[in-house]
Amino acid sequence: MSTDYLAAISSTKQQSQKLSFFEYLVIFILILYAGNANTFVVYSGINQNFISFVIPVLLSFALILRWKITFNHNFFILIIGFGIYFIAISLKFGGFQPAYFLGYFFRFFIVYIVIRSLKSDFFKIFEVILFYLAIIGLFFWSVQIVLGGDTLFSIFAKIPGIEPFSWVTGSGLSIIVYSVQPSAIGIFHDYALPRNCGFAWEPGGFSVYLCLALFINLFITKSEKNHRIRFWILVAALLSTQSTTGYVMFILILSYYYLNKNLTFRVLLLPVLVVTLIFIFSLPFMTEKIVELVGKSLDVDQIIVNSFGREKAISPQRFESFMIAFRDFRNHPLLGLGGHTENSWLRLIGANVATITGFGHLLAQFGIVGFLFFTIISGKSSTYLSNYFDYKGKLFFLFLILMISISYRVLWSPVVTCFWMYGLFAPKKINKEVLPDNT
Repeated sequence: MSTDYLAAISSTKQQSQKLSFFEYLVIFILILYAGNANTFVVYSGINQNFISFVIPVLLSFALILRWKITFNHNFFILIIGFGIYFIAISLKFGGFQPAYFLGYFFRFFIVYIVIRSLKSDFFKIFEVILFYLAIIGLFFWSVQIVLGGDTLFSIFAKIPGIEPFSWVTGSGLSIIVYSVQPSAIGIFHDYALPRNCGFAWEPGGFSVYLCLALFINLFITKSEKNHRIRFWILVAALLSTQSTTGYVMFILILSYYYLNKNLTFRVLLLPVLVVTLIFIFSLPFMTEKIVELVGKSLDVDQIIVNSFGREKAISPQRFESFMIAFRDFRNHPLLGLGGHTENSWLRLIGANVATITGFGHLLAQFGIVGFLFFTIISGKSSTYLSNYFDYKGKLFFLFLILMISISYRVLWSPVVTCFWMYGLFAPKKINKEVLPDNT
C-alpha cells in the first residue's frame, strides 16, 4: 500500500473526526441567511446592517483558527481580479465604493474558508440541515392545513415585532425556521392547499435549497444508510412548496440520476419516470402557471408606469424581471453597473421596481465580465463534482445552477456560492479509491 494512499486515508479519517457541532452551526446560520426571510439576514450593505454582516465573518475567522486554514494562490488571484474590476468600474462611473468591494471580498473570504475547512463534508452538513428544516417545514405546514385559513398566520402575528422583522413575500411572517403567508397567497390558481415556505422568503426559494439537498442525497451521500429516509422527507417538503422551479429542477435531478444507473435499472425505471413526469405536469398549479407564463404578454412598460409613486416596490415575475434588468446590461454591457445602482435606468427615471431574476441581475451588475466569470467557475465546479463523486454528466450541476440563477437572486449568498465556486477552492488532486464515504 503506497504512502500517498495511507496519507489520504488518514486525512479523510481526520476530517470526519474533527467535525463538531460548531461546523453544523456555521452552515445552519449561512443557510438561514440564504433563506432571506427576515430583515436581519437581508443584506443591504455593510453600512446598513453591520452586525448582520459581521457574524458570518467572525464565524469564518473561528473556522480559520480551528482548522488552521492558509490561503492559496487561487484566493489571491480572485481578490486581485476583483480588485482590478473594482478599480475599472470606479473609474467608469467616477466614484469609489469601498463598502461594495469589502462586501464581495468577505463573501469570497467566507466561501473560501468554508470549502477549505469542510471540504466534501460541506455537502453532508448542508443536506442534514435541510433534512431537519424540511421536517420543521412539513410540521408547520401540516398545522397550517389542519387549522385552516389564516389561523396559524394570526397566531404568528401576535408575536411582538414580527411584522417589521419579517421579509416574506405576500406580507408573510417569519419565525426564523418557518415562514407563513396569508391564505390568499397560498391558494394558487384555485389550488386549495397553502404553499410551504419553509425557512425561506417564499416557497420557490425553499424549493431551490431542497433541490440542492436532493442533488447531494442522490449523487454525493448516496452510500449512507439513512439517505433514503432523508430523500423522501426532502421530496415531501419539495412537493408541498408547489413551486414550478423546484419541480423542474427535481425532474432534471431525477433524469440524471436515471441516466447514471445501469441498463437494466433504466428499463425498469423508465415507466415510473414517465408516470411521474405526467403527474407533475398535470397538477393544477403547474399546468395553469406554465400556460400563463408562455401565453402572457410581457408588458414591461406598463409595469414601470404602475411603479411610479409607490412606497413599496413592484416585484415582477421572472421573465419580466429579466427583461427589465437586461436593459441595464444593454446600457453597460462590458462591466455592468458594479454596485453603482444610482445609474440604473430604473433609478434614473424614478421607477420603484425590484427585480427577482438572478441571471438578469448578474448581467446588469457585472456585465459580460461577470457572466464569463460565473459561467467558467460554475462549469469548472460542475466538472470537478462529476469527477470527485464519480457520476456521469460533467455539466449536470452547471444546469442546476443556471436554473436557480434564472429564477432567483441567491447566487451571491455565501452558502450558494460555495456550490458554484467549489471547484475553484477544493483540493486539486483526489485519489478516487479513498473518497470519503460521508458516514
